[in-house]
Amino acid sequence: MTDALQPETSPERLRIDVWADIVCPWCYVGEARLHRAALDSGLPIEVVVHAFELDPHQERPERVLDMLSRKYGVSEQDAQSMDERVAALARAEGLPYVSDRVTANTFDAHRLIAAAAEAGRGLEVRAAIQRGHFCGELDLSSHDDLVAAAVSAGLDRDLAARVLDGEDYAAAVLWDQEQARELGATGVPFTVVGGRIAIPGCVEANQYRQIIEQVAAQRAADEESVRA
Repeated sequence: MTDALQPETSPERLRIDVWADIVCPWCYVGEARLHRAALDSGLPIEVVVHAFELDPHQERPERVLDMLSRKYGVSEQDAQSMDERVAALARAEGLPYVSDRVTANTFDAHRLIAAAAEAGRGLEVRAAIQRGHFCGELDLSSHDDLVAAAVSAGLDRDLAARVLDGEDYAAAVLWDQEQARELGATGVPFTVVGGRIAIPGCVEANQYRQIIEQVAAQRAADEESVRA
């Protein structure tokens, strides 16, 4: 499991790797639950989010309800009901969520987030873009919108614009997705705790916490064994 993962940047922290796409509502809910579980555990934790494109071949923006209707062969009313089920879970986590939003190709957004991570603002920029999308206020296909979200999260405007105007960090996004394939991830969210236990899909916060505590106990036992 650990071969495809980078080493922990801080031995004192338990590293949690998460593969997710910005437009994935289950990732949106799962990440909120994971962060809540991490806080509840009281353990020092480092969360690293990796890029994963649900639809890398998407060419043009599309209303989410139209996409769901087309993908699953259902009416718009049924698509609305499908999305509302996830919306209720998101709102239970205190997350803003509207069904009247537009999905789009996320590759450039992931490139921008990779640049922000290098500058120490990755999680903040990602959260700003993700929330903007689920509020229905951010157009993922608009570089101006992505730059504005990044700046609101503390990233330098010129850096954000330069990244989006070129191809920088494309390799980082593709590498994240290659790692996901090596780990056997076929969907997201896909979470790996401490390089030991993989969690496919979105689970309840208490399940995340139990696995975090289990891995932390395993790691402590391993360290004690080495010292003995």
